[in-house]
Amino acid sequence: MLKTAKLNNYTVVHGWGDRMSKRVLIVFILLGLVSLTADIVYEGARSVGGAYVKELEGPPVASAIASAGDFLGYGLRFASAAIASYLASSATFWGFTALGYAITATAIPLLSYAGSWQTATALYLAERVGKGLRAPVRDVILAEVSEGIGRGKGFGIHELMDQLGAVAGPLLVAAMISLYGFKAAFLVLLAPGVASIALVIVTALLYPHLKSVELSKPKISFRGLGRGFYIFILATVFLSLGYVHWMNISYFLKHWNALRDAEIALAYTVAMLTDAIVAVPIGALYDKVKFKALYLAPVTALLATLPFVYTPSIASLGGVALRAAVYTMAGLWGITMGCFETIMRASIADILPPEKRAIGYGVYGLVYGVTWTLGSFSYAYILTVSQHIATVYAISTLILSAILISRI
Repeated sequence: MLKTAKLNNYTVVHGWGDRMSKRVLIVFILLGLVSLTADIVYEGARSVGGAYVKELEGPPVASAIASAGDFLGYGLRFASAAIASYLASSATFWGFTALGYAITATAIPLLSYAGSWQTATALYLAERVGKGLRAPVRDVILAEVSEGIGRGKGFGIHELMDQLGAVAGPLLVAAMISLYGFKAAFLVLLAPGVASIALVIVTALLYPHLKSVELSKPKISFRGLGRGFYIFILATVFLSLGYVHWMNISYFLKHWNALRDAEIALAYTVAMLTDAIVAVPIGALYDKVKFKALYLAPVTALLATLPFVYTPSIASLGGVALRAAVYTMAGLWGITMGCFETIMRASIADILPPEKRAIGYGVYGLVYGVTWTLGSFSYAYILTVSQHIATVYAISTLILSAILISRI
């Protein structure tokens, strides 16, 4: 006999036996594998994004233009979330997810044929379009299938699998650049891109119907998001304004002649490896202390920014000191990214009811993308003017973020 229970405004059916729970577990694992293979592609390319733009003789502002893909991508997160919420169709959610991964898998290998920094920048922007289409709807799917193990842990485990790809990608790119150059490094990323598309299709076939989507009313509404959500969004504004973009980092590391191209990719590998290591512990911490765990983000963002800003000064101390500072910066930068990708995403699922999550992820993505892009342009300019101004800018924005987190 079946039993039903009301949970978060939709009905969950119990009594289907182990077969159903195993299927959900398989879907959860497959979603992680999709992210793993896709991260090999786009994180591999992003690890040397600014350096590649510099290689193609782009100016400093070109690194900020490339990072504006996050503005475009996160803006599209809002659009895809709004459309998916309005249609309230599982097919729409899976369709946007598959299309997003397909765009990424196509745009990155085409960087091999970019003959100018303008073309390369356009392809980096296209990759972010793919990310923007898939991210909010994929997070809704992930929130549903991870509910049984705790959302903090669920998003943490997913981020761990995600970051395994984010470590493998830059390592692969670093090796290929050392041996064959940029063109071969980007072209080899076609294989994991194709794998990500195949995996998402299999996942959709295994779990075609999303309860939290199909049992909600088709509409777009900002009512019911609540005060806590808007404070969370405002904290995100200042956090992303102060969190320096890797496009800025990789560009200026090459501009300052601090590291060689392959070493810049290795520094990004350190960031992604650190992200992978901390993802599950941060998720478990969140499940215990909830929103207090969010303080980690502004603290580690600030500690990552300061050594980067003073890289030219540290370089005068010698190669060992410089590399120690850069790799420490990269590790702290990775912890901050881990916070964005685990506990901040999990927070939205806890702040909002199921029928509001898609629009909530969309709003979060839009705000994050706009402000991170503005911060990137700010750093691109400030770093050519004064290290001290960059320090004041970072400290003020990130402290404001921490103050707002205390009020969620």
